[in-house]
Amino acid sequence: MDRVPPHLLALRVGALALTGLVEVTVTLPALLAVRALRGRQAAHHYLYRRLTHRIQSLGPTFIKFAQIAGARRDMLPAALCDELSRLHDSVRPLPHPSATRALRAAYGRAVPPFLARLDPEPVAGGSIACVYRGVLPDGQVVALKLKRPGIDRTMRADLALIRALTRRAERLPALRGMPMADLVGYVSQAVLGQLDFRQEAANITTLRANLADVPAVEVPRLRPEWSRPTCLVFDYIPGLDTRTPGTLPDPVRARLASAVLAAAHKMMFVDGFVHCDPHPGNVYLLPEGRAAVILDAGYSVRLPDRVRELIAGFFAGLATGDGRRCGEIMLASMANANADGRTDNAEPFVADIAGLVERCAGPDRAFDMASFGNGVFEVQSAHRLYAASDLAFPIMALMILESTVRGLWPGADFTRVGVAAAS
Repeated sequence: MDRVPPHLLALRVGALALTGLVEVTVTLPALLAVRALRGRQAAHHYLYRRLTHRIQSLGPTFIKFAQIAGARRDMLPAALCDELSRLHDSVRPLPHPSATRALRAAYGRAVPPFLARLDPEPVAGGSIACVYRGVLPDGQVVALKLKRPGIDRTMRADLALIRALTRRAERLPALRGMPMADLVGYVSQAVLGQLDFRQEAANITTLRANLADVPAVEVPRLRPEWSRPTCLVFDYIPGLDTRTPGTLPDPVRARLASAVLAAAHKMMFVDGFVHCDPHPGNVYLLPEGRAAVILDAGYSVRLPDRVRELIAGFFAGLATGDGRRCGEIMLASMANANADGRTDNAEPFVADIAGLVERCAGPDRAFDMASFGNGVFEVQSAHRLYAASDLAFPIMALMILESTVRGLWPGADFTRVGVAAAS
């Protein structure tokens, strides 16, 4: 990871310290009052809400870090995870002068030379980039994903601060044994991957090729001849709207939800190259019901063969209701299992996972990935065993995907993701 200049770190520390001081001044008296009047649990909920609100004001690094880390219910309180799950990148679009400067830096002019016209207002925006609609001389429409100027410096400084805080947090007795460095390292790589447009270009090209033979699934084509390190150009796909599923007939929604699950199966079990951010802003249905569209491959990972085998075995166990097999696979994947030389928690852990599988999975049960995943995290937390991030994050991607797919079609059978692995 690139070294961050000390002066930039100092500026960020000063800004964050000021923000923290203001927050403590406002929150602490209210927190004490809530605890006195409504009790400890209400105070915890108030604190978590305030923390989530403050994270939104700290910038994109902290938002993205909290979104990902908040899925680790084995390491963080469930109520805090519930609040962090509400985080969204609600950011203002790039001001027109800033967009113009960014385009000039990328192409040498305010309107890239390959375009006949560029709409001045973005059609979509996030914390790292904004998307603009451009028209080629022949009338074809393209989408330009333009990186926000200066975002690299800010996010790299924030990541350096988070790593420093993690090193200190690991010394606290309550956090001993937690794979904090593993978590921070994995999330940092995810954030840096979204900053690296060259890597994202490679990711989207790989994802498009891998999913080309999955019926009714589209990934927009990258136009590398016009793309630059700070601006990616894609074929424009019109009509992307999160409200579209509600306008389609039920059979169409069911068919396209199954197509998304087939794409997830191919990513997870066939190719081992996984889109880890399948939230509703990255998975759409086309208005005419022709296909599902998957966007934004900045946060994608290639699974090690061992991890892919573990996940395949785990889903096979779920499909057959073999809870002990699931528990043994999970135990083998724990980052800190037997780190202190003890094995006395192994059998109780496997037994608890087996009981969870018996209650939630198997051939004749309606499987809910989110509820099951939360149950798994509760068992891990109770036994102080924590999954390595290269296994935990793909599983969390499946939990996010299930929520997205059920928004497309509530009756979707999520066990189809692991069908081939179980056969």
